[in-house]
Amino acid sequence: MTKREAIKKLTDYLNSHNIRYISAIDNGCIEITMVYNAITAPNKCIESCIWFYEDEMEARVYYSALGAEICRESEHINELLRVLNFINARVFLRCSDGTLYEPHILYTPRIYLTEDDCCDITITTIINYDFYEVAPVETADYLTAYCPELLDKLTPAVYGVLLGKMTADLSIAYITEKVIEEKILERRR
Repeated sequence: MTKREAIKKLTDYLNSHNIRYISAIDNGCIEITMVYNAITAPNKCIESCIWFYEDEMEARVYYSALGAEICRESEHINELLRVLNFINARVFLRCSDGTLYEPHILYTPRIYLTEDDCCDITITTIINYDFYEVAPVETADYLTAYCPELLDKLTPAVYGVLLGKMTADLSIAYITEKVIEEKILERRR
């Protein structure tokens, strides 16, 4: 699949699912930006950008500017980094029925705090166009539903730590039970 074909396939998917987006050029790359309604995220929204490079696309899903501001002002960044490390090690995408979502085999998101002054908490995935060609619907669902949903599900744990309302240990326990859906007592056996 070429870059042009990938852009067309994704924009066709977005249009057919009534997902609003804005296209732009960023440093010579075509970029698509979307905003999703969220339940628990700051400002009740999650944002994402997809940059189309020669052989792959880079997808970033992140909290709104309010979320970044809360992060920038937090005195609990070390605890947040511990939680993000746990997420990267233990959290994998699941369908709403609890089964593993198959594209986790092709795509493994990474969540991190950006190094720039923006303080964005971001999920990033690099997607090769060949993989996109093999699983186009699953890839589009991954980009537009599963990653934003995952970030929204993580909100109470992430911002609980940033606001000093949860320790890193409590946040990890929350993620284990509510996101991974593991019973903490069963895991200790």
